[in-house]
Amino acid sequence: MASIPRIDQNKIADVSEDRLSHPYTCEYYKSSLGPVPYSRYEGKWLQFFGLVADHIVKQIRPRKVLDAGCAKGFLVEALRDRGVEAYGIDLSEYAISEVRRDIRPYCRVASLVDPIHERFDLIVCIEVLEHIPEEIAPRVIANLCRSTDDILFSSTPDDFAEPTHVNVRLRSYWNALFSEQGFDLDVEFDASRIAPHAMRFVKRPVRCCVIDALLKQREQLRHTFERTDEEQRKLIQELERRLEKIEQSVGWKAVILLKRLRERVCPLHSGRQSVYLALRSTLLTLMNGEWRSLLNGSPQAGQSSTIESNAAAAKPAPIPISPESALAHSLLDGLKGLEIGPATHNPFGLNTRNVELPAAHEFYAEEQRRLSGLEPPRVDLWAAADNIPVPNQSEGFILTSHILEHLPNVVGALMEWDRIVIDGGYVFMIVPHKWAFAPDASRELTSFEHFIDDYVQKASLESHSLEGVPGGKMGHYHTFTPDSVLQVVEWMCRNKLCDWTLVAREDIDTKVGNGFTLAFMVRHQDRVGFRDGEALS
Repeated sequence: MASIPRIDQNKIADVSEDRLSHPYTCEYYKSSLGPVPYSRYEGKWLQFFGLVADHIVKQIRPRKVLDAGCAKGFLVEALRDRGVEAYGIDLSEYAISEVRRDIRPYCRVASLVDPIHERFDLIVCIEVLEHIPEEIAPRVIANLCRSTDDILFSSTPDDFAEPTHVNVRLRSYWNALFSEQGFDLDVEFDASRIAPHAMRFVKRPVRCCVIDALLKQREQLRHTFERTDEEQRKLIQELERRLEKIEQSVGWKAVILLKRLRERVCPLHSGRQSVYLALRSTLLTLMNGEWRSLLNGSPQAGQSSTIESNAAAAKPAPIPISPESALAHSLLDGLKGLEIGPATHNPFGLNTRNVELPAAHEFYAEEQRRLSGLEPPRVDLWAAADNIPVPNQSEGFILTSHILEHLPNVVGALMEWDRIVIDGGYVFMIVPHKWAFAPDASRELTSFEHFIDDYVQKASLESHSLEGVPGGKMGHYHTFTPDSVLQVVEWMCRNKLCDWTLVAREDIDTKVGNGFTLAFMVRHQDRVGFRDGEALS
């Protein structure tokens, strides 16, 4: 990333109200806003501002809007394309020059301390005021409030890394500044389409004060949690009873014995295992195809329609095919990599070889056929996620979706992925939230110490405790939040087990919507890690 100079607050305090010096040039928009350049040709930005514009039009219905700090005018064009009279101002001459040609007459170069001579139904100010020094920010807010009674606002509360972020504050700070101008926080408006920390401030009296809204929400959440907890408790008890009954059955014990025999006769990565899997796949294809009637015998006359109708009635509704990830495409297009645990209903459309554990494939392949009616993706490498037989630094990326929770030794797996990915490559993971899987919702969040202990003890599918693990072996060993995964990665970096930089984060993934996305850039330098767990900090 190119170096962006920090703004000199003392120098800014001395300049006139007409203009503030700034570093927001072509290089800034190309390299300082994360891994994806701020360009209309990247797709991500127009999609994001299109969703924001849809939300504004549907929920607020303004006729005339000002985007204060409009940059390249993406929101202005999205609103005008939807019939809203929208305008934009920005400090950067370069950004205004990049506005879409037909929208350029409605955007101009101006400072946010310049007087605004018109009235607007709504002023939008997205991720701008953290760039404004503390002594100037109140003047900017007062200036905006003089020209509207409705402001949609967001400013990052925690991104201190960006060099031009000179006034990063909590939401309470901005709430106090707007309150001084006679604006109240509209606690009933959902501004999360913009950002988790986005807020709406209105000058007209709001229908519900903050305290009343919070108390009402607390009661609603308490009742919801109590009801959900009771339902899940009953469900878990019922599932445990069924599982116990199954595990005591003769059939189940026979399956376990046969599985152990197969693992002994056809060990992992052996030629015999490859032959076995090929034969098994061929037989399943024949059994699920038109040869089924020949193998089972044709139905007698008069029975065909009844059998077909019963089969159709018993067939479950197909699960939907998830859209491909725009974020994954923006980072991984043009690279070759490995996808661990691919699924037909969850495609990424990237240049990958697929990695799967044979035991997992046997179960999930049949589930995909049953639920989606589609054949599972081909498997190129039969291997465990933490032991993949490829050379060091041989792949452009590792891609996983809903896989991390199935790994008994998370640190060990991440180290294996670090070994495989080239310098400057990526590890891209989508991890489910606790609430995405009912049995996980009531579980405790897996502690940081647990992850480290699994690494030190070299936990495996055979050795990891199955107590409280939904699904048993290869089930959900752990539960996560984005921050708990980042804590593990930061610990690995401190101990020189990897050198990763977070380049993208989605607290709600934009693919399936029940997990979170973390994308890391992998770097390889001369580092000596503590590979056996000793001397860890």
